[in-house]
Order: sequence, then structure tokens, then C-alpha cells
Amino acid sequence: MADPDDSALSATVRERIARYEARATRLEATLADYRRRQPLYRKVFAAMLVTAVACFGIGRLPGLWATVSAIVICGGGYVMLLGRLWEVQADVTATREEIANLRRGTTGDLTRAAARPSP
Repeated sequence: MADPDDSALSATVRERIARYEARATRLEATLADYRRRQPLYRKVFAAMLVTAVACFGIGRLPGLWATVSAIVICGGGYVMLLGRLWEVQADVTATREEIANLRRGTTGDLTRAAARPSP
């Protein structure tokens, strides 16, 4: 996709677009890193669960404790990762929308200023 021509925009708006683009790029890199880690979390969860179930060989109480701990720790970590993925994706989307609004000249600041009646 070709970059739009921002030469008609003011220097301030171009600077803001550049900052938002840099932020969106960083967020997308973070998102890709989180997605890259997802399979590792699944593997660790499976390995801990197998190890925890093997603890039933020691006794019921240690086996139960290890199994519940593995589920809570790994499951909680994975759910937190999913929550963070959702949060970063929403932030990337909002940043890209703000860039599009800046290019169209319809940012929230400009819209609010236009809605106020002039004295």
C-alpha cells in the first residue's frame, strides 16, 4: 500500500502523523511478539500439567496441589496474554484511526472546535 501524500498538511499535523506512525509501528511489533509467544505458553502449560498429574504418583494431596497450581499459574498467564493481545490490538486500531482522521482533518480536537459556536 502506497503512503498518502501529506505535503498539503501543515507541519504540525505531519509531525503528529509521524509520531502516531512510530507508535503504531512499535505497537504492531509488540503485538507480533505476543503472538509469537502464544504457542510457547501452550507448550509450557501442557508440560506443567503433565508434570503435575505425574505428581499423583507421590500422593493425592501433592498431585492435586500440583495440578491446581499448574492450571491456575499457566491458565492465568495465558488469559493475561490474551487480554494484553486484545488491548494492544485495540490500541493499534485506535492509533491507525487517529492517523486517518488527521489526514482527513477530522480529529476530535478539530471536530470539537468546529462544533462550538463562534462568539
